[in-house]
Amino acid sequence: MKKILLTAVLALSLVFLAACNGGNQAAENIYDHLETSVELEEEFHEAQSELVEIEQQEYELYNEMIEVNMDELDEIEGTVNEALDLLDERRQLMEQEMDSIDAAKVEFDQVEQYVEDLDEEAQPAANDMIEKMDERYEAFVSLYDAYMQSLDYDEELYEMLLDEELESETLDEQVDLVNNSYDEITEAQETFNQRTSEFNDLKRDFYEAVELEVEFVE
Repeated sequence: MKKILLTAVLALSLVFLAACNGGNQAAENIYDHLETSVELEEEFHEAQSELVEIEQQEYELYNEMIEVNMDELDEIEGTVNEALDLLDERRQLMEQEMDSIDAAKVEFDQVEQYVEDLDEEAQPAANDMIEKMDERYEAFVSLYDAYMQSLDYDEELYEMLLDEELESETLDEQVDLVNNSYDEITEAQETFNQRTSEFNDLKRDFYEAVELEVEFVE
């Protein structure tokens, strides 16, 4: 049986500036880029929500297909084609997520130019935050690569179901490939979520270090 894959990733925390301390322009500039970066990821999270819905629909179609006897595969062509269409939508959404993450990272990277202008005691907090964002970005790239590979395996699986001469052993082998790829995605998601949580904590530490009065929105 093909596993169900429902993506769920953590979001960056959104922060509102409650008050300025009036003497730390570098910190305020960093704040502007940090929170703009969060806003640029909004499209990423919208795509995530849609992706979860499509994955559920596609899984239900798969269950319909797999219940058909091997000698009746000619009866499921329409269902297979529908599943392939949903798969294409998933691919587009994942590419949309990558574009959003890339745009957010480009915005975030502008933070680095202000670090040397911070008070010396606040610089380590800024550098820790920057390092963690780099790790988070790398974690998402790994997640993206694993997901796109799984889409290729899913596509091969669905196309197999259009072959009236398909053998059950061949199908089982492909299902194993799909499920193994989903395990890799789950592991990559967990890493990405962990890096996101760690980054949110470090961002909070940074704002405390520079003494900006901010309000975190969960």
